[in-house]
Amino acid sequence: MVQMQAQSGHIKFDKKVKYGDLLPIYRDIFERFLVETEQIPEEEPEFTEVLLEQNLMDLRNNRKPEGYNRSGCMRMIFPISEDVEFYLYGRGTNTEVPRVTELISKLLKKEGLKHSVEWDNMLLFQKKE
Repeated sequence: MVQMQAQSGHIKFDKKVKYGDLLPIYRDIFERFLVETEQIPEEEPEFTEVLLEQNLMDLRNNRKPEGYNRSGCMRMIFPISEDVEFYLYGRGTNTEVPRVTELISKLLKKEGLKHSVEWDNMLLFQKKE
C-alpha cells in the first residue's frame, strides 16, 4: 500500500453540523492529536489543559475554537469561515498529516458527525493557473 503524502488535511462538516456538536468528542480529538503528533509538553502540562478548556468553552457557546496553533510539527486550525471545518497542517509534505487526519476522521464518524476530507486545500498556497 502506497502511503499518501500531503501538507494539509481538511475536515469539512455537513451544513447541519454546528460547532457545539463537536463538544462530546472534542477532548478525544484534541488529546489524540497531541499524542499522535508527539506534542504533549512535558514541562508545562497545565498549559495544554488550559488551552483545551478554552476550546471546550468556545464549543459550549457554539463558537469556533482555536484548536492547536503552536509551533511544532503539526497544527490543528479552525479557520475563519462560515462553515464548520478545521484542518491539520504540517511542515512540508509528509505522510503524518494524512495518517492523523484519517484517524480523527474515524473518531468523528463513530460520533456520527457527517464530514468530508480534502487534501492540500490551503487557499494561500493554491497554484495559480
